[in-house]
Amino acid sequence: YSPQPAQKSFQLSDSYSVKTAPQKVDVEPVSLDTFPPLGFAKAQLHKTYIISQTQDSILIVDQHAAHERILFDRFSAQAEHIPSQQLLVHLLLDFSSREAKLIEEQGELFRSLGFGLEPSGPEQFRLTEVPADVPVNEAEALIREILVDMEELHRPSAAELRKRALATTACKAAIKAGMELNLRQMQVLLDELNATAMPYTCPHGR
Repeated sequence: YSPQPAQKSFQLSDSYSVKTAPQKVDVEPVSLDTFPPLGFAKAQLHKTYIISQTQDSILIVDQHAAHERILFDRFSAQAEHIPSQQLLVHLLLDFSSREAKLIEEQGELFRSLGFGLEPSGPEQFRLTEVPADVPVNEAEALIREILVDMEELHRPSAAELRKRALATTACKAAIKAGMELNLRQMQVLLDELNATAMPYTCPHGR
């Protein structure tokens, strides 16, 4: 039995497209002492977990938690602003007076997270941009989750607010349970996870 190594030439996009069909490639067998730290992806279980073979064990990796950690580290490394995508059709969002005040007070934080929010009326904002990694149809829910986080924190520092908001953004942008991945995509996920500061836990502690 000879495991196959990851194909280094293959790169996933930030969105980890699940429509890419696996390609047939020629690979050379490797010896057991060349296993990567998180092993080689062998299968996907229930479209939720990656089964990986290491040199002396088998790992079961939650694909959502893994991608969440990867994105959180990537976002955290972007000191100023997360890349955003402009909306062709702007969304009008209504908020409570408390939420509207938070958006005004934390405008720079929302901009750094990739959101473009412009006042358009009493307690109403026009959404013009969203983080590039976040599906547009999840942007409003993400903003409201960030606002809930802000209200739950007691006198948070700017760093605490940013960390909590980044974790929530990474969770929303990460691939979900139920998404089918091919072996190449799973291997890239494992390799990128291994390169993170804390590969064995997601930003929320799972």
